[in-house]
Amino acid sequence: MLISRKKVEKNKQKPKKVTLGVQQYHMKLKFPSFKFYKKDCSNIGWIGQLKPTVNSPLYTVKIKYSDYHPKVYVLEPKILDNAPHRYEDGSLCLYYPKDMSYEETSIIADTIVPWTAEWLFYYEAWLKEGVWWGPEAPHHPNSKAGQRVNRNYLKEWSRKVIGN
Repeated sequence: MLISRKKVEKNKQKPKKVTLGVQQYHMKLKFPSFKFYKKDCSNIGWIGQLKPTVNSPLYTVKIKYSDYHPKVYVLEPKILDNAPHRYEDGSLCLYYPKDMSYEETSIIADTIVPWTAEWLFYYEAWLKEGVWWGPEAPHHPNSKAGQRVNRNYLKEWSRKVIGN
């Protein structure tokens, strides 16, 4: 018996958008110290603290909720104005939007929060070394961003910083 292509495609279910309630559940479960806030319908999110290494300061971050592109701001300590990988509004550039690594079906606690800790780790390396060792996406045609990072150097640097 042949099944029509239309019937097969009809039975395929598109992953559902993750609701704010599901996002809150995962944040409470995985990052209970992050506090939910809601000022109005367009100003919703979480504020919490991250410490990327044992030697790092405690960073207070704000995650402004959006279905498609949550924004993350470092509230304390102040990030240098010339720090790389930030948008004009001061929010962190955590991923390349065109690669769809974050989408409406993503869980913030599994993506945005760990990516923020990773960004802070690379920010501290940048402060000490003057080089952004983290993954990058190309920002203009002549950019070398996106090239493979020297992971051995990064491991050596993290041993010095973390002391492992």
